[in-house]
Formats: sequence, structure tokens, C-alpha cells
Amino acid sequence: MTKRRGGAGRPSIAGIAAAAGVSPTTVSHALSGRRAVSKETRERVLAEIERQNYRPNLVARGLRRRQTQSVALLVADLANPYYPVVARAIHDVLAAEGYVSFLGNTDGDAGSERTLLEEMAARSVDGIIMQPMGMSVTDVREAVGPAMPLVAITNGAGDASVDQVCTDDAHGIAEAVAYLAEKGLDELGFVGGPRNAPPGPSRLAAFRSAAEEAGLTVPPQWIEHTSFTRDGGATAAARLFARAGRPRAVLCANDLIAIGVLDAARRAGLRVPEDVAVVGFDDIETADLVTPRLTTVLNPAAAVGEACARTMLRRLERGPRPPYERVVLPTRLTVRQSA
Repeated sequence: MTKRRGGAGRPSIAGIAAAAGVSPTTVSHALSGRRAVSKETRERVLAEIERQNYRPNLVARGLRRRQTQSVALLVADLANPYYPVVARAIHDVLAAEGYVSFLGNTDGDAGSERTLLEEMAARSVDGIIMQPMGMSVTDVREAVGPAMPLVAITNGAGDASVDQVCTDDAHGIAEAVAYLAEKGLDELGFVGGPRNAPPGPSRLAAFRSAAEEAGLTVPPQWIEHTSFTRDGGATAAARLFARAGRPRAVLCANDLIAIGVLDAARRAGLRVPEDVAVVGFDDIETADLVTPRLTTVLNPAAAVGEACARTMLRRLERGPRPPYERVVLPTRLTVRQSA
């Protein structure tokens, strides 16, 4: 058996340096890539790292640098296909810069959000990316303190000291309303999320504004609130379709709700889009797989994730002081078969 050089026990940077004939500082530069090291020296160091099966002590390195090279992502519902796409994009961008990402599911509940925020802060993550639903953005900032880099996926950050990534929901919803009105479908209903859970209220407000702009009146009984789930959409639509009068088209706050509306329409014996048109929001992969294929507003999940990660990296570079960024990404209507 070959005796490992550099001392017994766990391999160390000092041992790698001694075996490779360089200084410990050179080994650190070869590992981090932050300082120039000749190709020959780097290859010699990496070969010795491989031979000794060296793995950096991330905890110790984090204590020295006061960084853990980790970022937490907290989302409302990992069962919603939108969020894994966001999470994958964040992971890819951060991993390329040497960061790991932790993923937490909050169920959009204020208590769960606060618990996870406290847990991530206790683990000394370098930053937090979050879509607040139960808590306000101001409350999130207060919970993690003024120094924690924080990127909020929201269009309702107000004056909170956070960086913000959001989508132009109003544009996509206005496109959808105009498209339906042009087709003569001017009796519109809306199925939103819970009354106080973002982004439901802002999307409902955008719908009301777009309907008013188009000269359309939306009766209060044609607006429903439910959970951001397929079952929630089906339950809300069943109530909507059971009334004496019903809308000719239904816009939904997300695609899972819209797919539930399709389910309810089938159970009620309604043809889509002949009897009732249905429009979703998000354009998750499933939207193109259901029957009929769902007309929806594209909410660019991968672009949102990438923007969140890059905004976080810029914040980690700059430190906690303002100015804070607000990144707004475009949305657009994707027309398929349901409307």
C-alpha cells in the first residue's frame, strides 16, 4: 500500500503543497481559480489532489471567508411544475460559480415561511431567493435581518430593501383578454388563487383592468378564489358552471387551476372551447399535453430562475447596501386549442 504523503489522517492543503512542491497559497489559488497559476503547476497540484483523494473542508473554508458558498431557494409548492424549472435554472447558474443551492417548500404558509427562513439563516447561507406568499416582503426582510442578501420573486416588494425579480403579468393578461374579445368572447370570468396570496391578487387586478380597457363588465359572481392547484380549479369551476348564468371564457391565475377548470367543464358536459374557453397562466409543460391543449400566458420559468441567480450573484459581490435591482421579464399569450 502506498503511504499518503503530507501526514497521516485527512489530506490537507499543506500536504498537497508539500507533495506538489508548491506553497499552500498556490494550492488554494489552483483550487479557487481566482488567481493566475501556470498550467503546469495547476496540473501538478490537481494530480496530487486526485492521488490523495483530497476534498476541501467547506465548513472551515466558510468560517475563514465568512461564506458558505450556499444559497437557499424557498418556494410555495414543489408539486407545481413551474417551480422545478425555476429551481433548475437557479442551480445551474449558481453551480457554475461554485455555489450549492438548498431548496425549501413553504406551502405558501406564513408560519412555514418564517420557520424555513430562520432555519436557512441558522445554517449561515450566503443568500436567500424566495417567493413570499404568506409573509410580506417587508416581514421577510425583518426576519432575516438587514445584511442577508435577499432576492424576492414578486411584483409587490414595495419599498423593502430587497432585490426583486418579477414578470410583466399585466401585459400577458391584457393580451389574453384582447384575444378573447376579438373572438367575440366578451363574457369573461376569472378563477384566481387565495384572496391574499400572491400572485393571485395582482393577476386579478390585471384582469379587471384589462376587461375595463376592453369595455367589458365582469359580474362579481363570475370571479372565484381557490388554491393554486388542479383540484382547487375544478372545485371553483364547478361552482361557476352550476350557476344560472356562466361566462363564455374563463381566465385562470395559473395553469394548474386552468387544468382543473378543464376537468370541471368535462364533468359538466361543456365542450372546450365551443361552450367555454379556458386560458391559463405559466405555460408549464403539462399545458401542451392536456386535451384540449391549453391556451395560456407564458411565464418564463427558466428565465426567472436565471435572473434570480444572477441578481443574487451581483448582490453577493456588492454587499447589502442599495441600490436594489428590479428585474422585469416579459410575458406573452400562447394560443393553443382551449380558447
